Amino acid sequence: MILQSCSHIRKLRGSQALLPLLCALALAPVEPAFGADPASASAGGAAEGSERNFYQVLEDVLADFEYDLKNGNVNGLKDIAIRNVAMSENVPPSFRSHLELLITERILKTTKTRVIQCLPCRARKTALNGDQVVVTSADNNPTELSRIAKASSIENFLDLAFSYQARGIVLSMTIASPDSGSIVWSRSYNSEMTRASAFRRGVDYTQTDEARKQTEYSPSIQYRGIAYYLFEPNVGGTTGTLGAGFRMMERYDNRKKEVGFELNFLKDSSTLVGSTAASATTVNLYGGFNLTLLFQHGWNFFGEEENYNKVRGGLVVGLGGTYASGFLGGLVRAQYEWRLGKHYAVSATAGYRPSSTAFLATTSVGSVSGLEFGIGINMLF
Repeated sequence: MILQSCSHIRKLRGSQALLPLLCALALAPVEPAFGADPASASAGGAAEGSERNFYQVLEDVLADFEYDLKNGNVNGLKDIAIRNVAMSENVPPSFRSHLELLITERILKTTKTRVIQCLPCRARKTALNGDQVVVTSADNNPTELSRIAKASSIENFLDLAFSYQARGIVLSMTIASPDSGSIVWSRSYNSEMTRASAFRRGVDYTQTDEARKQTEYSPSIQYRGIAYYLFEPNVGGTTGTLGAGFRMMERYDNRKKEVGFELNFLKDSSTLVGSTAASATTVNLYGGFNLTLLFQHGWNFFGEEENYNKVRGGLVVGLGGTYASGFLGGLVRAQYEWRLGKHYAVSATAGYRPSSTAFLATTSVGSVSGLEFGIGINMLF
């Protein structure tokens, strides 16, 4: 039946060049799909839902690219232009534009990158050199490419190479600088390393699709207990305090950033070793009950992957205030920490308290303002 169809196509078209492509389209419905067993497919034993078509496998490859975009693993994404799209011979030329639009869609949907359409990059110039016609393009002229990039405000070029074989798809991508020609980022996405390969091994994606979604964004809450020794502004001077803190932060951006709250209780260290006579008009903000609450944002400096065998740095900035008997004041605090192992960290703390008035009953006893500073020992769990 299929051979007859090919024969009719030959008669209708009368072109040897179109015959292989048209015959391939005619044969497509009975070819084993990606991930299917050829023996079972030829015997008609493949289940109806076990075959996956070309666009399903292509979606898996593009999903891997989108995952890298979401996690900031693609470098050089700034005012980018797609320059070259190379295709394997068995792919129709019309698919070139479709693939370019798919890549552009993922970039625009996932990032804030501006994608510039560079028509001069693909333009060809014809010149008459004596009795010869010379056709040139910007592809093999770095100077011209650099000039075009500057004129169009293009920071980097994106080149694509797409290969389609019977058992898989390979999409290679390269980002290069137009000035120096150096490679900024490059990666190949192979369908054999994604769902298509696992499907052929018999993986049930009804069970793993949910897990795949979790890899895109899995919120995690980081708790820690903190022991402080801080010098705090007090009424009439500075007081050395021992403090206990509890911090709850949610990690995001592949654990590179954190946002959450911290709660502190501070105690005048001199009151812990014995009672001292105090005047009836003296106010010690840290002699009794007090509470500090901060909203915080942090940045973790451990690269693409956290290594517990190395010391990692982190910066946390917080904004909040302190409540004590007769006092309510603001606080801005910054901390830099060094993480040791997996569960411990040492932090250096510096902050500033804007001027606020302390009261004894209804009588003002002075203002409190100045710098706070000290160290903290953290246990993460």
